[in-house]
Amino acid sequence: MQRLSDAELNIMMKFWERNSPMTLEEVQDAVVHYNWTDNTVRNFLTRIVNKGFLRIDKLGRKNLYVQLVSDEYIDKKSKSLLEKLYDDSLQHFVAGLYESDSLTKEDILELRDYLDDILKEEE
Repeated sequence: MQRLSDAELNIMMKFWERNSPMTLEEVQDAVVHYNWTDNTVRNFLTRIVNKGFLRIDKLGRKNLYVQLVSDEYIDKKSKSLLEKLYDDSLQHFVAGLYESDSLTKEDILELRDYLDDILKEEE
């Protein structure tokens, strides 16, 4: 499967969030905060279709974009990134973020709270 660009991934994330097909107009509304032109959104959708992540169904005179790939794509890409760059170590990944000043104290506290919640659920 081909890789999505960052912009294409942003569009696919809207499909995964909504978990239903969308028309061009609905996609444009979902990504309005990026300030992309209508043609730019159309071009991204065409590329995403060509890469096999979406298909087009006809809805009268409109195209209905239907997702073909689940959000598990993100999980697989994340795992691949962790394996390639951090020797499959989550600890190395977090340490790298910390050492590069990419994590704020607030981020670390949120991560701790999140992990504490997971541990409580498993008890």
